[in-house]
Amino acid sequence: MEKNTMKSGSCIVIRDKQVLLVRHTYGAAKGKYLIPGGLSENGELPNRTAEREVFEETTVKVTAKRLVAVRFTPEEVWCIFDSEYISGEPKSDFLENDSAIFMDIEKAIESEEVVETTRVLIKSLLILQRRSNVRNKIQKKALQK
Repeated sequence: MEKNTMKSGSCIVIRDKQVLLVRHTYGAAKGKYLIPGGLSENGELPNRTAEREVFEETTVKVTAKRLVAVRFTPEEVWCIFDSEYISGEPKSDFLENDSAIFMDIEKAIESEEVVETTRVLIKSLLILQRRSNVRNKIQKKALQK
């Protein structure tokens, strides 16, 4: 039996304590904000998909960094990356979304306008960043001894 799995990628883009979000125009997330992302093109790696989709949906350039989450079903694999903001101001593509914005992180985590999955992913990334910062401080102290 031949299986065909859809692959997709997204980036969590944080700049100046704000997170990049798009308001979807279709599907279950219609009218709600979520992180930008989408389906991979044939042969495309998920990190490159995430970078391309962020740019296509928002005109913001990013580099996908650390893989922070993977959601999968028998039909789909969705890879979510932390990213480095490179340049650009968000502009809607007016196809898949009707708004592209940087929203205050705390507001995004609390807002019912943001889909639950996105709120959980943002919280998870913040926890990972805090742990990484603590680990870096410990390593730096150990090297100074």
